[in-house]
Amino acid sequence: MDRPPMMEYALRLETPLLLPPDPRQWCAAAWGDRLPEGRLAALYFGTEFCEDRLPAPGEAEAFCALAARRGLEAVLLTPVLRPAGLARLDALLTALQAWGRFPAVVCNDWGAWRLVRDGHPRCARRGGRLLNRGLRDPRALEAGASGVGAGAAGGERSRLLRDFLREGGAAALETDPDLEGGFLGGAGGLQRTLHLPFAFVTSGRHCLGKAAAAATPRGGPFAGAVDAPCCAPCRRGPSREERDDTPVPLWRAGNTLFYEVPEPLAAAHLAQADRVVLHRRPAP
Repeated sequence: MDRPPMMEYALRLETPLLLPPDPRQWCAAAWGDRLPEGRLAALYFGTEFCEDRLPAPGEAEAFCALAARRGLEAVLLTPVLRPAGLARLDALLTALQAWGRFPAVVCNDWGAWRLVRDGHPRCARRGGRLLNRGLRDPRALEAGASGVGAGAAGGERSRLLRDFLREGGAAALETDPDLEGGFLGGAGGLQRTLHLPFAFVTSGRHCLGKAAAAATPRGGPFAGAVDAPCCAPCRRGPSREERDDTPVPLWRAGNTLFYEVPEPLAAAHLAQADRVVLHRRPAP
């Protein structure tokens, strides 16, 4: 019997840190016991959910340098971006390339996709997990949604997106475990990348943490916080979101809600993954 290929791992870093000898040690011990053996292949940095947390060029270069010293792929995460954010991403990639750094870029909107494709073609493009519009409400876990048997529920929409990314020159398709399953599917040339152990439930441009940090003693219009400078209070870590209508704990990290994926849901998706990106904690 052929031995299954060894899993490939990546670590999601928030600061350039010492790396563990076994990538499975990056997250809680209980998860390390559930994951198959594998080698560390890449370091992820940047942000998937918040334009305000796009790294400065010097910060990004430090991540790229760490990856280069360890012989690993550097991967820049990018969020949904407004025009000003796209300009920042363009300047960031231009600066990195001037220093000889060509990180792969995870694109979570089509503006970033086109920017990298047309302006920075030496950077490999990866389809981000926000492109997966699958079911994410953890309350559906109680209704039996599990992602087990993934493929049937993923549907035509997932197949069309995989085809679009493949034909557009993407290197990979990334996702977290959604409750319908099937998004990773038969990737057919795309690397299938799974984010664990925290899946996002919902995300948006309005950030409660940013609004609270920017509030004046008299309060102020909530919408005004969208364009205000942000001191990134989310860097202090996630906070527990108390809800009594979900079967799993929720965590708020900046503008995004997460939950820790139940093991059966993770296992159903692991069987379809070529790479697993491990997150130490929820982060935007």
